[in-house]
Amino acid sequence: MEQLTREDILYDERAERIRQIRLKRQRKKRQRRRMRNLSLILILAAIILYFASDLSKVRSLSVKGNYYYTAEEIYDIANVSYETRYILKPAFMMEKALKSDELIEDAEVHKGWDGVVRIEIKEKMIVGYLIKDDQYYLLLSSGEQIAIDEKQKPSLVKLPLLNGFDDDQLEKLAAAFDAAKESVSADIFSRISEIVPYETSFNENMMKVIMSDGNILYGSYESASVMQIYENVLSKLKGNDVCLYMDDENKAMTKMACSEFTAASKEEAKESKKSDSEESEKKSQAKESSDSEKSEETDSAEKETKDTQDTDTEKDAENAG
Repeated sequence: MEQLTREDILYDERAERIRQIRLKRQRKKRQRRRMRNLSLILILAAIILYFASDLSKVRSLSVKGNYYYTAEEIYDIANVSYETRYILKPAFMMEKALKSDELIEDAEVHKGWDGVVRIEIKEKMIVGYLIKDDQYYLLLSSGEQIAIDEKQKPSLVKLPLLNGFDDDQLEKLAAAFDAAKESVSADIFSRISEIVPYETSFNENMMKVIMSDGNILYGSYESASVMQIYENVLSKLKGNDVCLYMDDENKAMTKMACSEFTAASKEEAKESKKSDSEESEKKSQAKESSDSEKSEETDSAEKETKDTQDTDTEKDAENAG
C-alpha cells in the first residue's frame, strides 16, 4: 500500500476546503435565488391583493372653488370617483381634463399617499343666463355666450336672468363685470333674480338689478363693482322693496324712493314720445314745404311755357300778315 506523504495530505485537505467553500457558495446562490423568486412572488401577490381590495381605491374626494358646478359635476369632469384606482389616476391627467372644460379657468389636483384627492378650481365668471329662440345661454364676462343642455338647467337658479338686452348691450354688460370680477364675488350673483336694461336720457348704459329679496338696484354698467357692498348696506335698510342707486364714482349705494325712478322713467318716456312727435311734425312740415315749393316751381314752369307759346303764336300771326 502506497504511503501518503505529508504534501499529499496537505493537498487533499486544501482541495477539500476549496470544494466545501464552492459548495457553500453554491448553496448561498441557490438560497438567494430562491429568496429573490419568493420576494417577487410575494410582491406580485401583494400587488394583486392591493388592486383587488378597496385599499387601492380613492378614499377621500374634495373640491374647492366651485360655484356653478356641483362637486359631483367636477368629479365627473375630472373622471374620478371612489371606484377609481388611486395609483392609476395621475394628478396631471385630472388637471388636463378640468382645464379643458369651457367654464373652468384653472385647476390644481393634489394627491396624498393615503388615497386622498383634493381638487382646487377657478371657474370663469358667469354674468347670468339669457334665452334666445328657446335656447338657454350663459354669458361669460369675456362676452362669450355658451349654450347649455337640459342637465345644466337646474344650476341656473344660482344665476340672474338677463332679460331685454340686445347683443351690443350684452357685450358692454359683460365687459363691465369683467372689469369688476376681482371685487365681485360669486355669492352676490346668488342674490340677483334678474337684470334688465334701464335706459335714461343721461346714460343709455343703465341697468336695473332686481334682487331676490325684492330690493332693486339702479346704476350704470360700470357700477357693477358697487354690488359687492350690498351685503353691508342690506343690514342698514329698513322695510322691504327698497330702491338703491349705485354710485360708481363714490363706490356707494344711496337709498331712493322707487317712485322717483318710476316717475323719471315715465317722464323720459313722455319726453321721448313728445320728441318723436315733434320730430315727426317737423318732417311733415318739411315735406309739405318741399311739396309746396315743387308745386310753385311746376306752376312757374307751366306759366313760362304758356307765355313762350303765346309769344310764338303772336310772331307767327305777324309774319302771316
